[in-house]
Amino acid sequence: MPTGIPEEATLQESQGWFARVRPPTLPWDGRVILLIHGWTGDENSMSFFAHKMPVHSWIVSPRGPLDCPAGGYAWGIATKGERPDVNKFVTQANDIVERIHGWVPDYTHGTRLDVIGFSQGAAMAYTICLNTSPVKIAPLAGYLPIGYVDLCVDREFSGLQLFIAHNVDDEMLPIEESIKARDLFISRGATVQFSQSTGGHKLSAASLRELTAFMRD
Repeated sequence: MPTGIPEEATLQESQGWFARVRPPTLPWDGRVILLIHGWTGDENSMSFFAHKMPVHSWIVSPRGPLDCPAGGYAWGIATKGERPDVNKFVTQANDIVERIHGWVPDYTHGTRLDVIGFSQGAAMAYTICLNTSPVKIAPLAGYLPIGYVDLCVDREFSGLQLFIAHNVDDEMLPIEESIKARDLFISRGATVQFSQSTGGHKLSAASLRELTAFMRD
């Protein structure tokens, strides 16, 4: 499948939220791909990944609604040294989904949704699965929000496909965070492809190739 990010990608607003939006340049395949940035990021932070996405899909890169103390934007702000709990992420995840139709005119709740999230954006990708039914999600160098497991006690994720990537030498977020997520989703019926490499808190070249292949269809 062809990939690339054409000049048609523009900044758009939906109910007070902003996103970098790239429409398909080939006939739309009925898929919307959300690219969710991490802590201190913005709507441009995931453009590197957008270059790798199929050009027959809508690509939406929303800006987090919260101002980071260190600059940029976020989906949740730590308090007393602890990460935001899952309920705060649920609110943001629901708000993203409600706004997609403002960025993608033909979007409905029956439209196929895929999600790629990096770091705190990966926590958002996991959370979107709680009240929405994406086909594929790719949490990269991320973690499960505090309290997530408690919300999954009676939940199944059969049919969900995940690509989880994490570097073994990530000092910001240890790989055990992603191993925990992998084991949880496998136990709940999801199909999980797990990629580990080296390179700190980022996606390795090897994992990027695997991610690109995973998102191809």
